[in-house]
Amino acid sequence: MRIVVHGGLLAAIAVATLSPACSRQVKRVYIDPQRLRTEPMPALTCGYRLTEVVDGRPAGERIGGLGRHQLMLEDAPTLVKGQLLKAGLSADAPAGAAAVKLEIKRLYLIQSQTSKVPVAVYQVSLEGAAPFLIRASKASVNWNGSENEAYTALGAALQDANQQLFVALNGRCPHKG
Repeated sequence: MRIVVHGGLLAAIAVATLSPACSRQVKRVYIDPQRLRTEPMPALTCGYRLTEVVDGRPAGERIGGLGRHQLMLEDAPTLVKGQLLKAGLSADAPAGAAAVKLEIKRLYLIQSQTSKVPVAVYQVSLEGAAPFLIRASKASVNWNGSENEAYTALGAALQDANQQLFVALNGRCPHKG
């Protein structure tokens, strides 16, 4: 028995088979700062005053995605500033506290079939010192591309960047002696 499939029929079968995969709807997810996990931070060993957090990201409010979830962040500076203040950095530290200005250079989540990589990069300007970069990039397995998984990954990158910042600030404290 010989089966003959014409080109038109083969194309129709291919389109019918692939259509459900291609018609997957993208869901915009506006990041809710309350859903991002935070953990205890190292205590600051000397006084710092957070004077400014600015957004220097080239991509605007889009911060990548995971699975069918397109992540949107309308006000990255307010999110980061809120986390830093909650962790112990002060907006009105005592006189003599060094001023800290932070610029968010990158904040996004990218994925491949098997992994996801959340990235947070800050440029930190500390009064009286050259600016320095903080980069957090914690790759992990892409399990199912869920919204919760995206929140967990983004939260981990921010947590890592914030911890690195606190460690760097502590390393720049003047030694008492």
